[in-house]
Amino acid sequence: MTGMNAFDPLYENREVWVIDPESKQSWYKSLEDSPTSGLGQGLVDSLSAVNTQFYQEDDKWIIVGGYGYKRSVADHVTYNAITFIDLPGLVNWVKEVAGSETSLAIDHIDQISDNYFQVTGGGLEKIGDEFQLIFGQNYSRRYRPFVDGIYTKQVRRFKINTDNGFSIPEESKIATVPDDAFRRRDLNVLTILDRDGINAFSEKALILSGVFNPDTGVWTAPVLVEASGVVEMDDPLAETTLRQGFQIYHCSKASLYDRVTSESHMLLFGGITVLERNLDTNSYVRDDQAPFTNQCSLVVRDANGLFTQYWLPTRFPDIRVNDRELRFGTNAEFFLSKDVPKLHPKVIDLASIRSPTVIGHVFGGLFSDAGNGGNTGASGSVFEVLIVPTNSAAALTISNGDSLKLEWESTGERFDLIEYSNDARSWQELTGSLSNASQLPVEEPEKAAFYRRLSTHATSP
Repeated sequence: MTGMNAFDPLYENREVWVIDPESKQSWYKSLEDSPTSGLGQGLVDSLSAVNTQFYQEDDKWIIVGGYGYKRSVADHVTYNAITFIDLPGLVNWVKEVAGSETSLAIDHIDQISDNYFQVTGGGLEKIGDEFQLIFGQNYSRRYRPFVDGIYTKQVRRFKINTDNGFSIPEESKIATVPDDAFRRRDLNVLTILDRDGINAFSEKALILSGVFNPDTGVWTAPVLVEASGVVEMDDPLAETTLRQGFQIYHCSKASLYDRVTSESHMLLFGGITVLERNLDTNSYVRDDQAPFTNQCSLVVRDANGLFTQYWLPTRFPDIRVNDRELRFGTNAEFFLSKDVPKLHPKVIDLASIRSPTVIGHVFGGLFSDAGNGGNTGASGSVFEVLIVPTNSAAALTISNGDSLKLEWESTGERFDLIEYSNDARSWQELTGSLSNASQLPVEEPEKAAFYRRLSTHATSP
């Protein structure tokens, strides 16, 4: 990362890899050398960029910007492109035997150049029908430590029109006013949920930490992006504001929502940190050089919007080279399992996990063999992430003839928030009894559903 070798184009990845974590198979094909690629040099270069922003919607993959070497100008740039990829088509192209492909790679890739998308190191989320390109920077030359790019300091909104091909309506491009508090890059951006009613949720984008503030330190206060590009940050000096110390740089992460407590849970795996726990002394150690770590953490946002951070005893497996433990997670990504219960395409339904469940896999990013000053490389390891509920209550078996009844008082001064579920098992596991579960009659008995009281509010309905 120093001298003339930073981001050496010799090591840029110009291949597409497909990995099946269940069968443990993988396939790859070169976008540059395959006779059935069909991509020109410029498109290959842009797809070889690092620190892009991206979002998967159903079977479409949207990639924005990124930083890398552009051979036509013989220099490193932040790309001003947005790319639209048909995932099933590209996956099939990769998996087909070379020479027998039924399509070209270019048939599944479309790209638009627009300086609005000239961003690297930010985040890309979707709220409602709008995409939100969050923070990041424009770095226009070979990377040099302590030399800044141009930070966007803003959220750039846009929509994608797929009625006739792929286009960005000009009128949909609306950016927030730049703010110095949002001078951030290489951050963690996740989709979280807020409860709007019974089984009704709205999505928001949550930004955790990132680098660098004007003093070359890390940001600690979280930021929320809501619909229509509304950006909010708590007062960094307030006692109730989170001062994040764990996982302050882009790492692999997962978003979960608990329907029972209305809490958002953000799991952060490995990466780069400021705080670590010394396992010998059971104390926390601060290192402002921000070392690589194998430790993990959890950030929880409660129903009132307050954040709390927790260190987790779970860590990456102990994998060593020359007796030096490798540290994973930096710039890695978390891929949700297809069958894990979800409340949103990117948010796991935590209350529905009642037995050991593989929620996804961590892949990619860097490894380092030391916290600071070590050797680094690109990780090719795939890590399975398993959630194991710790409640030991036995699951309840309910026959079709069973009837459960719940009685609670209701007055004009309060109302009870209830929630739908197909069964009562998860509630019994959480409460140890069925005192809070009731089967309510509906017109079609076979569709009868269970409800539970989630909370009582001291206000009128």
